[in-house]
Amino acid sequence: MPQNKLITFRIAIRKNLRTVMSFIDENYILRVDGNAVEPTKDLICMFCASKAAITKEHIIPRWIFEKETDKFFNITLNGHDQTYNKSTIPACDRCNAELLNSLEKTIQTLFSSGNMTNNSYTLENGEDVIRWLEIIDYKFHIMNISKRFLSPKNGDHIPYLKDFPLYILLPNKDYSPYQVLTEIRSVLKRISVKRKVEKINSLVIFTTSNKSRHFFHTLNDFIFLELPKYQLALFYFYKREFDTPEEAHHAAMKIINKVY
Repeated sequence: MPQNKLITFRIAIRKNLRTVMSFIDENYILRVDGNAVEPTKDLICMFCASKAAITKEHIIPRWIFEKETDKFFNITLNGHDQTYNKSTIPACDRCNAELLNSLEKTIQTLFSSGNMTNNSYTLENGEDVIRWLEIIDYKFHIMNISKRFLSPKNGDHIPYLKDFPLYILLPNKDYSPYQVLTEIRSVLKRISVKRKVEKINSLVIFTTSNKSRHFFHTLNDFIFLELPKYQLALFYFYKREFDTPEEAHHAAMKIINKVY
């Protein structure tokens, strides 16, 4: 990705992080007399806080699921299916069409080159992939904080929880608004970090001959993407760091064998 665009993106995030976090707090977390407030219809960009030309930024880029509108992932908390095509967050036209699109084109070119699967990619290539996966994680955070809880599929209706954001109800967040805000802030701030060298061993690359795409993800923990079109699979640990690639590979395989 061109360095000038990376710099522009990082600066925009740093300058407007407080505004984005205030918007999240006031629209998705704040409760008055025990009830959730009605979110404003005047959305802002979830990266730079701009109010101009708001577009829909796909959480998983459309080229990953090859624009197949019926493909979906499952929301573990309530068992509901969510199609990739309809999974979006607000982003201004500049962040979406110019800055994020530039990174995605860089990633597509890298994947198409075959360099990721034959271990001939550069440190800069690896950092771009890590940055891209961290942005996906942030977008999932925004989806989970802005999406209201639905009663579990094939389960009992739970009126008390109907206006809570999904994120607040995740058991590992202790149902704490403060903890949720702190984590989202750290995840957004992470995107603005220039270098990813210390995280390079946390990225595990696999060659795959499978014909089907696979995906699973846990907020701020790990992500797995299998991309048959590129004969490539990626596993990335968002927080864990490893001394060697072999240690990361072993840890990733333990999770894959359990979840896959």
